[in-house]
Amino acid sequence: MSISRSAYPGSLGIVVVVLGVFSTAMHGNELMKQAVITQPAAGGEAIAPADCPADELEEEGLSLAECEQLVAHVRTITVSRPDWFRGFQMGLAALGALVAFTSILVGAALLNDRRWAATAAVLNFGALAAIDVTGFVAVVNAGPLLRDLYLPQLLLWSLIHLMMTVAAVAGREQGGLT
Repeated sequence: MSISRSAYPGSLGIVVVVLGVFSTAMHGNELMKQAVITQPAAGGEAIAPADCPADELEEEGLSLAECEQLVAHVRTITVSRPDWFRGFQMGLAALGALVAFTSILVGAALLNDRRWAATAAVLNFGALAAIDVTGFVAVVNAGPLLRDLYLPQLLLWSLIHLMMTVAAVAGREQGGLT
């Protein structure tokens, strides 16, 4: 079953809006994570042990083992993160959130058959793919523990943004997007 030319922009627009919301949230979460989790003290000071009071565990519905795992996850980030990584990630996440948010607007424009939306979609998805590739290069150079944490989501979003770029280019070239 093929999608008619008139339905193509709307179909793509719906997908773009949904993925734009998810991508904006993902980049926003990364920005918040980098802002909240700071580097450990200079001189290699030991990181404080897990402080998991029983009343807070009960309130959050966590076991002691889960609390300790969360603290270990934060330790992995703070101990293995190079000095340059936090600032770089914050800038990249802020840019990614902004571009992802604009993709929501582009998706809405596709739904409303705006003439400029096809070109904006190609540029927007290309920019998101470039942000993904930049993040990939940064994570590859950040060390094995951060690669383990970041590469699966970076590869997934890279694939999604490349597919969306190809879909927008193909739709525009075939006349499905005006």
